[in-house]
Amino acid sequence: MKADKPIELNRYRDERNLILYPFCSTSKRKRLQSINYKSQRGQWLQVSANHEYGIAKIWDFDILRYALAKAKAMTDLCNDFPPYVEFSAYKCVKAIKRDPNSGKNIIWLREALTRLANTTYRGSIFMGDSKKSFTLMRYEYIEDAKGKKIKITFDEHLIKLARYYKNLLTIDEEVIREESGIKKRLLELVKVCKGNALEWTTKLSRLNEICAHEGQLKEFKRLLKSYALPWKISFSKSFDREDNVTFT
Repeated sequence: MKADKPIELNRYRDERNLILYPFCSTSKRKRLQSINYKSQRGQWLQVSANHEYGIAKIWDFDILRYALAKAKAMTDLCNDFPPYVEFSAYKCVKAIKRDPNSGKNIIWLREALTRLANTTYRGSIFMGDSKKSFTLMRYEYIEDAKGKKIKITFDEHLIKLARYYKNLLTIDEEVIREESGIKKRLLELVKVCKGNALEWTTKLSRLNEICAHEGQLKEFKRLLKSYALPWKISFSKSFDREDNVTFT
């Protein structure tokens, strides 16, 4: 299941559910507190940390976006989504706009893979038994004639959604480049939620939960006002006097 064909950043992928729900931490510090989310439709998600490594961070998900893009490239060639992909650490780090010659980034890659493989999920977001915990992927280092490579094996939940529901979405380059956790999350989330509509409105408190922000709501609102985003942001009061936020 190898895909050596170069993949441009504007063809990077993410799974739709991973965008719409808070599957990762948006904080640079280690997060041990679980993420517990319930949608307006009653769907729920619990994200639990390994206490040694913490919950997977949104920057770690760049590796998963890269792996999903490789898998989509294989799907286009073979007409079947592969259960795993292989790639070199150098190509992965370079592709997600980090210096591949920096030992610091290679160390980060190992730590990020460990967080991704050890963050567990439970809920009704994906298909299957909502009482069963699972991880999104597992990884291993393998040796071949060309040297050491990373093998990422996708969880069956991801494979089913990619194969049967065609849920892989294209990710813009600016999502990969963004260094701020909340802003990185918004760049992906708002585009999907707004779609082709002129605007998207949601409760500020719900957006705060979807972005897995750990601070107070007023701090989250301040952050939104400070970001330079591709959309105009406005705030209003809903009928129940809660803050709404609109992206236009």
